Amino acid sequence: MGVTRRSTHFANPAPVPSTRRVVAVSLAVDLFDIASNAVVAALTGSAVIFAEMAQGIADAIGSVLLVIGERRSRLPNDRRYPSGHTREVFFWALLSALVMLVVGSGLSFWRGHAQLVRPELLERPLLALVILVISVTTNGYAVSQSVRRLRATGLPLRRAFRDEGQPLVKTAFLQDGLGTASAVVGLLSLLLYGAFGSVPLFDALGAIAIATMMMAFGVVLVTQMHHFITGRPVPDDVRERLRDAALALPEVEAVNALTATFSGSVDIAVEVDLELRRDLRTSEIELALDRLHGSMREVEPRVGKVRVGLNSPIVLGDADLRLPEPDGPASHR
Repeated sequence: MGVTRRSTHFANPAPVPSTRRVVAVSLAVDLFDIASNAVVAALTGSAVIFAEMAQGIADAIGSVLLVIGERRSRLPNDRRYPSGHTREVFFWALLSALVMLVVGSGLSFWRGHAQLVRPELLERPLLALVILVISVTTNGYAVSQSVRRLRATGLPLRRAFRDEGQPLVKTAFLQDGLGTASAVVGLLSLLLYGAFGSVPLFDALGAIAIATMMMAFGVVLVTQMHHFITGRPVPDDVRERLRDAALALPEVEAVNALTATFSGSVDIAVEVDLELRRDLRTSEIELALDRLHGSMREVEPRVGKVRVGLNSPIVLGDADLRLPEPDGPASHR
């Protein structure tokens, strides 16, 4: 009796989107929101749709600033910036947050207030509802791209957002998440507008609610950027992995100090002070330092620059010049 084997094919998982793709998708959604909402706002007179347009404008400007920041962060080091431009991305992300606070929230609140004090009935409210449903869909897709990028770290989403670097991806996630949430709030506002017999109050309150959400978003992002600009350290478990990688080298007797901070959108800068064996020669020390950088990158691929302080004997060429036991170790960089 023959047995028929059923071949099972597993679809390859979709590749994790790059940071550049996440930002590009976010920008494309923003441009669509601006164009579509501008037309619908003119046709309907809805304050909610105007607020959606203002949010799209702020998001688009912010996305452009983030792209500028990412490109400038990749510039090589020079005399003026010997450590490179990696931290510059945080400055541009901060500008993005300020645009949201001033442009997005300000324009939305202004239009909502105008509808509140001088209420006007909407024309073609069904058209406004349709464009809001489309906005929920497009912004939701953009959010999914950011979520996939953050989850690629292997951490739960909440922890990845709180602990990891990637300010560009975080900003895109917040922007598109805000776009989705504001579209939902707008949709509910216009449904209430129709359910209660065309009451402009709900249109005005919807726009003001969207303005308030944008203000909260800007404050959260400014707080995030403050941490990174001032040199936020990596999580403790990451620092311990880097420390263990250094101690695993046979040439290292002790790690006196180790600091690791986010130096760019995805880079980690490490400063470590090591106690090496006193029988090492110059060539052996050089090989040990090369292996140290490789070992750290194995446990944490985001490690960029590693600055090492050595407490070790003075060595010249192949001669091992042992030092008498000092009162305190001498540091060689």
